[in-house]
Amino acid sequence: MGVAVMGWLSGKIVHLVGMHPAIETGLNAAGATQSPAGPSDIFVHIAPAPHFVPAHEQSHADWRQTLDAGLDQRFLQAKDYAKQCRDRGLGGVVLFVGAPEQAYGVDQAAAAGALGNLTKTLGVEWARDGIRVNCILTHRADETVGNLAAYLVSDYAAYVTGAVMGVDGND
Repeated sequence: MGVAVMGWLSGKIVHLVGMHPAIETGLNAAGATQSPAGPSDIFVHIAPAPHFVPAHEQSHADWRQTLDAGLDQRFLQAKDYAKQCRDRGLGGVVLFVGAPEQAYGVDQAAAAGALGNLTKTLGVEWARDGIRVNCILTHRADETVGNLAAYLVSDYAAYVTGAVMGVDGND
């Protein structure tokens, strides 16, 4: 099924932060080239799933660690990417990927909920600079997620920004 997106991202350079094998496969199948440094057309941030700590056992350090990884670092890195796009006079694409809101406890729910609002706000604010911002919240690690990621960062989704897509269910 990767054939369906073959070539969508030919000539596009992706800066990928984090790991999600299905997304890497989807981006590669669509023709993207990955680059850990330097200018890129696409910025994809995949936050690691935090460990689950019940709310009544949550320390302030646990709370801050999850918000830092799930929200703060994403915003700061996306902001740097957007600046690079503006400095080059080019648009770009930001895609955040993470777990659904209630997947790993209260700290994850807070981070994912805030990420949804951040995605919507940046999608509107950065649209004037030609920078699209979208988000996938999912547990899945299959071809469907990889193809959705490839679509959202492709030119076929040129009018999609500020979208938060939940992808879950049984395979």
